[in-house]
Amino acid sequence: MKFEPLPGFDWSRVIWSRPDSPRPVLCSYCSASIGEDDMPLMMWSPEGACAQFCDECSERWFGMRRIREVDE
Repeated sequence: MKFEPLPGFDWSRVIWSRPDSPRPVLCSYCSASIGEDDMPLMMWSPEGACAQFCDECSERWFGMRRIREVDE
């Protein structure tokens, strides 16, 4: 099975980090802030560059949903 984004996704909007850069704090697609407790969808290019996607972009473009625990 091939993992691909949903129709309408534009790869030219993705900002890839350099392989030797620290993990970015912004979504690589929409530039939303990603909190340190968040678990973003992350991808790497064959060259080692990284892209990460916030919860909203992960859901909108890749059909993924994060299930959060309810505070007791």
